[in-house]
Amino acid sequence: MLAGGHRFFLFFVGTLWGSLLLAKQAKTEELIDIQIICDSSEVSPNAEIWVGLAVSLSPQWHIYWKNQGESGYPSTLRWKLPQGWVADSLQFPAPYLYEYEGMTGYALEHNFTLLARLVAPPIIEGQVEIEGTFDALICNESTCLPYEHSFSLNLEKVGNSEVLPQHLSLLDQAKNLLPISLPAGVYAWATFEGRSGRINIKSEHFSSFAESEFSFFPEDPAILIDHTNSSYSKESQTLIINWQLSEDVEELPESLDGVLYHPKLAQSWFISVPVNSSKTSLGMNTPGGDEGVPASQFQLLYWLLALVLIAMAAWAYGKSCQPHALARNWQTLALVSLGTGLWLGYPNQSGSALSGSLQWQPWSYELQNELLAEGEAIYIDYTAKWCLSCQVNKRVYSEELVRNVLIEHGVHLLRADWTKKSPDILKSLQNHGREGVPFNVFYPTPKRGEQATPIYLPEILTSDDLVEVVQGGHAIKQVSGESNNFLVLLGLAWMGGLILNLMPCVFPVIGLKILGFVRQAGEDRGLIVRHGWVFTIGVVLSFWVLVGILLLLRDGLEQQLGWGFQLQEPIFVLVLAILLFLFGLSLSGVFEIGMSVSGIGADLSRKSGLWGSFFSGILATVVATPCMAPFLGVAVGAALTMPALSSLMVFTSIALGLSTPYLLLAFFPAWMEKLPKPGAWMESFKQFMAFPIYATVAWLIWTLDGLI
Repeated sequence: MLAGGHRFFLFFVGTLWGSLLLAKQAKTEELIDIQIICDSSEVSPNAEIWVGLAVSLSPQWHIYWKNQGESGYPSTLRWKLPQGWVADSLQFPAPYLYEYEGMTGYALEHNFTLLARLVAPPIIEGQVEIEGTFDALICNESTCLPYEHSFSLNLEKVGNSEVLPQHLSLLDQAKNLLPISLPAGVYAWATFEGRSGRINIKSEHFSSFAESEFSFFPEDPAILIDHTNSSYSKESQTLIINWQLSEDVEELPESLDGVLYHPKLAQSWFISVPVNSSKTSLGMNTPGGDEGVPASQFQLLYWLLALVLIAMAAWAYGKSCQPHALARNWQTLALVSLGTGLWLGYPNQSGSALSGSLQWQPWSYELQNELLAEGEAIYIDYTAKWCLSCQVNKRVYSEELVRNVLIEHGVHLLRADWTKKSPDILKSLQNHGREGVPFNVFYPTPKRGEQATPIYLPEILTSDDLVEVVQGGHAIKQVSGESNNFLVLLGLAWMGGLILNLMPCVFPVIGLKILGFVRQAGEDRGLIVRHGWVFTIGVVLSFWVLVGILLLLRDGLEQQLGWGFQLQEPIFVLVLAILLFLFGLSLSGVFEIGMSVSGIGADLSRKSGLWGSFFSGILATVVATPCMAPFLGVAVGAALTMPALSSLMVFTSIALGLSTPYLLLAFFPAWMEKLPKPGAWMESFKQFMAFPIYATVAWLIWTLDGLI
């Protein structure tokens, strides 16, 4: 009896549940009607077939777009395809913004057609059956019902059936409602900071549009749009849409894709812009309570330099605690160094701040040729992490005027990163007559029927030069790299070497040499001259060794190398960082290098001093190679294409240019009378010069991180 009661109860529950399901199914079928249409009922090898889902919804009901927004779930199409067939993603018209009780969704209503493109394989045998299942959520303001519709298509290799004209008309109408790519003259870019950002869309047509009627629908559910806070700048003709990242997402998407809709647009616009070239870890709260930081290619360098500045602040504070007339100055230096270090290393600093809102693409021959073939304007930045001049040049890209000009002229930005060895990048540099970085070249939009002519920018980049080149489309007046006059080339090499003394790479060595001349003031004039010559010999021999190794590896072993090749070797960068770190410790007084030992005669002391000048010459050469002063790009590029003897003469001229200030001080010791007199300040100056050395070590560690 009990068992019979159980069976009756189960039968009753099953019957009731089945009735409810049937009732629900009947209800959804009354709310939506789907007709499957296609542009052909027969197929040939490699042919494409457009399939449409003509949807008709009852009034007050809707389904959701590919991204549902804050409620519902997306509409999807699952295919069951024969072997070799390929189906593209389901394509939607622009949705409308559905708002209910403070939540927003992206929905479709009334009548519309969804599209999918199928591609046949190379070989087709007989009849082909294709199956699909469409899933959606049908909703109104009070109810949501899941919906599933399965269908099949029978296609024949050879058939006599005809496609109804109304089907072709529906498909054409649906294609005309699909979002289109950005029209010519319209530019879009995305910026971010922390967990929020902006989409910027620049178009002169927006001036007559009501900004409140714009809607942007992202394809990625992780991107949340603030639909109530868009703005339009009449000055820059730019629409700004604010967005945030969903709380459950830890990484930025590589690109931000979506659809821009406005009633006055004939067709909505599909926008796809890179957010960040590398996946950036965002500041997320982990279970342990630690906060992550935005990682960027410069963040490690910021942290290392911050540590150097904080260490300098501690050193300056220690100096201020000693009885000294300049104690207040030391305190000021300590506060400034500490504040700058904390600001530089603050973990919430945006990783994109340096490049502003500009979007860069990795350079390749294929991409460059493709853009040039399409008549696009392109700008190529040949750079490397170990090239200090390259990093200094990047300050230009953060200036608003430069960004606006590049965006206004639709310039495609390509970055050729030569941190690691790259035969393609070296070959491209050599095609322009260059052998090293930095090097910047601009290809303006060519006139019809003409090829784009490259315009070379100076090695030391300024915003005025870049703006002039992009706006004017012509070269800046500068020294030509095509001069065949060998004497002119030697003059350029000497001038470039002389200007190297003003570059940040050589700054630590300048201070130490000045300190050396102050120490030598009042000594025998012949000794001072010898110090100048020994320093020059150290510079010249170092250049000869570098050039000799480069020519031997290139010509003898046929390796693809360019100027600065040694900094593309991790072991060299590591050894150089260790040597400079030890040198910095010596300047800080941890131990002494090159000083005479108590009890040893003056001759050994003088000999040690000459060795110190020779070592300074070597050090000046080593730290100068990552910098490329004006005129050196032309000289180095030409020299490395010449016979060995001519090449050595050019690099000797560079070395003499680098040594010229010290030779002049050696031959005209009266000039040193304008330098401060020797005293206790020299020890403080020596210790201070250790910190630029430590900063150089930080830069080398950052470079090493990019090499391994």
